[in-house]
Amino acid sequence: MASSYTTVFGIEEMASGDQSGAWGTTTNYNLDIVDRIGSFKEITIGSTTHTLTVREASPDSGTSNVQDGMYRALRFIDAGDLGGDCTMTVGPNTAATYFLVENALSASRSIIVTQGSGANVTIQNGKNVVIYCDGGGAGAIVYNGLADLQIDTVGITTLTDGGVLLGGGATGVVKSMAVLGDSEMIVGDGTTDPVAESGATLRTSIGVAIGSDVAAYNADTLFADVPDELTAGFSTTVYNAGTKTTGTYTPDQDNGNIQKAVNGGGHTLAPTVDDCAVIIQYTNNASAGTITTSGFTLVDGDDISTTDGDDFFFYLTKANGFSLLTVKALQ
Repeated sequence: MASSYTTVFGIEEMASGDQSGAWGTTTNYNLDIVDRIGSFKEITIGSTTHTLTVREASPDSGTSNVQDGMYRALRFIDAGDLGGDCTMTVGPNTAATYFLVENALSASRSIIVTQGSGANVTIQNGKNVVIYCDGGGAGAIVYNGLADLQIDTVGITTLTDGGVLLGGGATGVVKSMAVLGDSEMIVGDGTTDPVAESGATLRTSIGVAIGSDVAAYNADTLFADVPDELTAGFSTTVYNAGTKTTGTYTPDQDNGNIQKAVNGGGHTLAPTVDDCAVIIQYTNNASAGTITTSGFTLVDGDDISTTDGDDFFFYLTKANGFSLLTVKALQ
C-alpha cells in the first residue's frame, strides 16, 4: 500500500509493512519537516514576485520534502531594491497555515501576501505581521492575524486610575507610571525615562518659559479687537520714506502713522490704500518739484512751495471710501 501525506506539510505517513528497512530514513525526513515548523529562516527575495511553498503538490515517497514555507517565522530581505513591491504567493492554495513575517526589504517596499483570488494582506516595510491562510483552493484568503486585536490584560503591574504606559527605552520594555497630578504632563529629556512635570519646570522643558520664551500675562495688554482705554501716553519712531523724485508715492500706514519724506523732484501723492490716519513731514531740497495729488476726495490747507528748506505737515485721513489731505506749511 502506498504512503499518504498530511494535508498541510506533506509529512509522509507510511503504510503498514511499507518501506521495509527504510523507516529510519523516511522518519528523519519527516523530523526535518517538524524541525522547520518550530524554526525561523531569513529568505532573500530576488524579484517582485515570489512563491512561498509550504509543501510539494505531489510528494515522493522516501524523499526529502522540506520547503521554506514550513518555517513559521520568516524574515524577508533582498540584495538590493526590487524596483517595486513584492507579490508573494503561498502555495499550494490548499495549505491552511500561518506565518510570523517580518518585511525587511530595502527601499520601503511592501510585501503583498496572496494564496488565491480572495483577500490579500499587505505587510508594510519594516513591520511584523502574523498572517494565516485558509487554504480554500482557488478562492483562498489570507488574513491578518493581528487585525482587530483584543487585549484583555497587559502583563505588567495593574495601573492606578489615570495611570499611563511608557516605553522603557529598550526593545520590548514597557513601564507603568502612576496617576498624573493635576496639571502635570509627561516629558522626556532624551536620556532617562520620561517624568511628570508641571508649572515652571514643565514650561521650561517644552520651550515656553515665562520671561524668556513667552511674555507673562498682563491685563493691560492692548488687543486689536478689544475696546480699551489708554491711561498713559506713548511715543513713536518716525518712519523715513526717503526722497521722492518722480512717480506716485502712496504712503503705507504699516510703516508707521508718523512718517517723513523729502521732496526731491516733481511727483504725485496718493491716499493710503486702507482706512487710517497718517502724518507726513515733508522737507524740500534743492531739487524740489511740484507735488501733485491724485485720488483724494478733498485737498485743502496751505500751498505747497518748492523752496529749498521749506517744511510741511501733510495730514492724510481715509475712511469709508473718502480721503482728505490737509497741508500745513511750517514756515
